[in-house]
This record gives sequence, C-alpha cells and structure tokens, in this order.
Amino acid sequence: MKKKIKKVLIVIGVVMLILIVGVGYFIYQDLKQEDILKQEVIDWSNKDLVNDNFDIEIQTTGDYAYVENAVKKFYKELSDNVKTLEYSLDNDDLINILSLDNLQKDRPSFNHSHQVLNIVKTDATKAIENISRLCDKEYVKNLLDKDKVSEYYIDFYQRLMYTEQDLKELKQTKEEMQELSTNLNLFLDKVDEILRMLEKNNSFWFIENNQIYFETDELVNEYNTLYQELKTITVEKLHSNEYSNSYEKDANV
Repeated sequence: MKKKIKKVLIVIGVVMLILIVGVGYFIYQDLKQEDILKQEVIDWSNKDLVNDNFDIEIQTTGDYAYVENAVKKFYKELSDNVKTLEYSLDNDDLINILSLDNLQKDRPSFNHSHQVLNIVKTDATKAIENISRLCDKEYVKNLLDKDKVSEYYIDFYQRLMYTEQDLKELKQTKEEMQELSTNLNLFLDKVDEILRMLEKNNSFWFIENNQIYFETDELVNEYNTLYQELKTITVEKLHSNEYSNSYEKDANV
C-alpha cells in the first residue's frame, strides 16, 4: 500500500513539475512577446514621419500581433498623411507660382497655376483632416480589432498609446492642424486673388529687367497691397520665409 501511495505521489509530482515548467515557459514567452512589442513601439515612435519607411512588418505573435498591427497602422497612417502634406506644401510649382518666370509663361489665364492651387488645396486639406482624425482618442481605439483580443490586450494597447504625454501631444497636434488649415486657405486664396488680378488686367502689365510693371498707379497700389498681405500670411501665420522669398519685389509703374 505504501509503495502504491509513493508511486501516486511521484506521478503527481511529475505532473505538477510539468505543469509548473509549462506555465513558466508560457509566462516567459508572453513576457518576451511583450518586450518585443514595447521595443517596436519605441523604435516606430522615434522614426522620422517624412523620411523613414513605415511599411508594416509584424514581429510578434498571437494577440500581441493584433496590438502591434494597430500601433503600426496608426504610425503608418500618420506618416502617409504627413508626407502628403509635406509634398503638397514643398513642391516647386507652388513655391514658384508667383515668380516672374511662371507669371510670364502662364499668362493670361494662369490655367496651370490655378490647377496647382486646386491640387494643393485638395491634397493638403485631406491630409490635414486625416491627421486631425488620428488625434482623436476614439479613432485610435478603433484601430485595434477588439473582437479578436481579450480585455487584457485592449488595456495594454491603450496603455501603449495613451500616456499622459501622448494625450497632450495629440491635443496639441490637432490644434496645430486646425490653425494650419485656416492659414493655408488664407494663403491659397490670396495667391488666387493675385493671379485673378493679373488675369483681369493682363493688358496693363509687363515684365522687364526682372521686375513687374503696371501702367497705372492704381494697379501698382493694388498689386503691392495684395503682395504685402500675402507676405504677412506666409511669414506671420505660416511661419515660413520659403514662399515669400520666391515672390517678386513690389511692382512699379
């Protein structure tokens, strides 16, 4: 009887050891996946949104993979829209739209210039809207497929994405996008206004010696006023000298 009891106890001990080892291995693997994901989040958050690649490659497995995909989807969407915005505002067609060379080539109707303005307004506005949406907590929450993971991983995802600093930066970015949208529209509308003024008075201006000349003082004053208003928008509201440096000097009679 004692031998039988001893054998049973040995078997139970072996089973318990296997269970302990199994649970330990599972915990080890789980912690390992969590560490990999945390490092991925750190690496992606330190990337340059304009210049770096954000193609999604999942490094974790199981439920962590769903969390990782949601995090990386956020950064990829953000990078895609920042790149679109950067390209829209930093292309030569826009920067040089009021250069004397472009004004001369595109007169009298400025069809190409108006097309440039429309494309920039459409693309930049859409990108700004998308970036603002990515700053909404509820939108970011929904990037994670909650039907495929347990509550633990939902909470873990939110802890990764919603630190106090994250929330502060999201709020600040959204405010900056709203301000940029307003000022960008002011800028584009003012450029359009200048082009239409030149189109309307096409017979009364010419370019000579790298300078634009108008045939009346009234037109000189009108053009110079519009030009100064545009310069104020670019320097004071868009905080950039890049565009204003491409504009020509004040007009003369």
